[in-house]
Amino acid sequence: MTSLNAIARRLTAVLLMTATCAGAPSAAAAQGLFDTVAQVNDSVVTRFEVVQRARLFQVMRRPNATEASALESLIDDRLKSEAGLAAGIIPTQEDIQFGLEDFAARANLTGEEMLIAVGEIGIEPETVRDYITVLLLWGEVVRERFTARARPSDAETDRAMALGTETGNTRVLLSEIILPVTPETTVITQERATAITEMRSFDTFSAAARRFSIAPSRNDGGRLGWMSLSDLPPEIGPLLLTLQPGDVTQPIRVQGGLALFQFRGLEDRRPPLAGSVTIDYALVRVPGSTDLGGELGRIRALTDQCDDLYGVFKGQGSDRLVRETKPRSELPGSLAAALDRLDQGELTAIPPQIPGASGSIVMMCERSQIQDEDLSREEVRRQLFARRLESFGDAYLAELRAAAFIESDL
Repeated sequence: MTSLNAIARRLTAVLLMTATCAGAPSAAAAQGLFDTVAQVNDSVVTRFEVVQRARLFQVMRRPNATEASALESLIDDRLKSEAGLAAGIIPTQEDIQFGLEDFAARANLTGEEMLIAVGEIGIEPETVRDYITVLLLWGEVVRERFTARARPSDAETDRAMALGTETGNTRVLLSEIILPVTPETTVITQERATAITEMRSFDTFSAAARRFSIAPSRNDGGRLGWMSLSDLPPEIGPLLLTLQPGDVTQPIRVQGGLALFQFRGLEDRRPPLAGSVTIDYALVRVPGSTDLGGELGRIRALTDQCDDLYGVFKGQGSDRLVRETKPRSELPGSLAAALDRLDQGELTAIPPQIPGASGSIVMMCERSQIQDEDLSREEVRRQLFARRLESFGDAYLAELRAAAFIESDL
């Protein structure tokens, strides 16, 4: 979600523009200016709105300020407005005027001065007001709907301060199953998808992928390579951050089928923002012949803390269970990334890099107090909250798009 402040700062370009920049539309173009170019559920978008929005994007120096991107923005606005109406959220005239003044102030203008300035290059006042209105409305929709889920816990804030809050290059390791959906197979496909969501074993999921999936990855048991979290569709990425290795997402509708993803691992290459942290952890080595997901479930049922592991693996050799205390900076990347996601007493699996090789299960015993923090705790919490809220908003908009009737002629 783009903030009003970020957008308004770009409006300094208005001071450099003149009325000759825009030019008047030709008579031929003007004749069809109010034609409908898109339908979004029960709403329509006109060519006039597209031209106006594209011109506004040009003034804001927005990348790819084309009519095509303007149309996509207006389609999103229709969906956001519908969501606001359904939630009973309607910005008042006072809210809109305040937003307009805040929008203009970053360019050292009053709201009225800004409307006059953009009017000189052919942008109608209502174009700006409508844009600001939806920004305000959508922000309130997302806050009302997701604030409780987006607010980070103390433990999550601790992890973020140890790990850093920059977006960086976070990668995930997944397996996939794509089930075909036709009118004849809808019921059985849904039943099959429900059964797959309950799987926790990597081997069982791979067997199901080979048997039922229509994706090319079926030949590899559904296994996919490492991929950047930022490259995934917005409705998928936020889901993965709540999963443990072996967990399976709920079915996600894709063209012609249902997609299910099993979470296998996460690797976070973000540089820490805060100082060093020391981690006390226990590592259980799991032979390649043992089902890693099943072993994780067995250990989880028998333990609450690291000391419990000594009883579970008593007499099995010193190389089976290892407990160490090290600075996070000295840990291998995959191990550090796994521990970053854990609270004290929690377990997770680290899959082998090569199928058939040994995997491991790690438990967080204790994370030391962070020294020399570069960011205040409240600032880290605020950044986490804002990032999560934005992710939830993007995912919700993707859901609205997937469920909407959208038809475009542009």
